[in-house]
Amino acid sequence: MSEKRSHERVDTVSKVKISHTTFGSRPARTRNISAQGLYIELSDQPHLPVGAHIQLNMLDSVRPDVAFNVKVLRTDKQGVALKFVDYEVAGERFELSELNVHWKNEAM
Repeated sequence: MSEKRSHERVDTVSKVKISHTTFGSRPARTRNISAQGLYIELSDQPHLPVGAHIQLNMLDSVRPDVAFNVKVLRTDKQGVALKFVDYEVAGERFELSELNVHWKNEAM
């Protein structure tokens, strides 16, 4: 099987929280992450149809207040593959391309 991924994935285990109006908030943990998305392991998985948009906070991050808007790419028995769409800070929405700038400004 040929590899279709265009971005390298990094295996990592960290705490995240996913949220949606249909199921509230649920804890999960990452299995891997790339520049475009991540795979989360999720016990007691809510029904998440492909294409659904949910919110994700990276709880082990230096900025757990940043809420990433992600889209469900696929689900399986162990978890969910998600694609980053954009992110929000204090109710304001930003493109992913602004992420580095936002972090630099916050660090100063």
